[in-house]
Amino acid sequence: MKSHQELQNQLNELIRIGSDIVARQLTKASAGNLSVRDPDREDVMLITGTGTWLDDLGQSSFVRMSLSGEILEGDLQPSSEWRMHAEIYKMRKDASSVIHAHPKYSVLLDAINREIRFFTLDHISYVRSYGASPFAPNASDQLASGVAGNFRTHDVVIMSHHGVVTCGETPKWAYRKLLNMEDSAEMTYRALMLGDKDSGFPKDQTLSVHN
Repeated sequence: MKSHQELQNQLNELIRIGSDIVARQLTKASAGNLSVRDPDREDVMLITGTGTWLDDLGQSSFVRMSLSGEILEGDLQPSSEWRMHAEIYKMRKDASSVIHAHPKYSVLLDAINREIRFFTLDHISYVRSYGASPFAPNASDQLASGVAGNFRTHDVVIMSHHGVVTCGETPKWAYRKLLNMEDSAEMTYRALMLGDKDSGFPKDQTLSVHN
């Protein structure tokens, strides 16, 4: 009973996050996908269905499926990028949620080979570091394995010419990381427009923040 309520709470949190993602213009139309791990079974997740719009989600918008691809419950087909979510959960046993959106500053700076710099305490505290995965076709095994491999050492990964994906112990924590990644990218972009190529969070303070 407790785990059922926990799952419902996480789904409701994802529904709210989906609306916020669209409101902040971090994705458009049906782009992006959200998931949570089933608290009763670590090899099962609930993921948004294919074609669902993130600002129009309900409980029925999610598909319950095994990490190996078996659909267990739901009227929709799972997101075409379910393999990526599954591989991240396999890689990160501590992850309970995965969020994927298309934030433009992060994608743009990666596309033009500019390092995204951290400027604030929040950037350092929530993002810490980020990985980058080379472009691979949407929904492909190559994309799933390439992205998931970065999660060995990062909680945030930029998918080249595509989007950003994060994981966290709750949907809210995964979303905090996405928001701070995009804020880092936007501040980096604005710094570059001002001609600044080097400024960032003091490197000698990074360790003390993490501790």
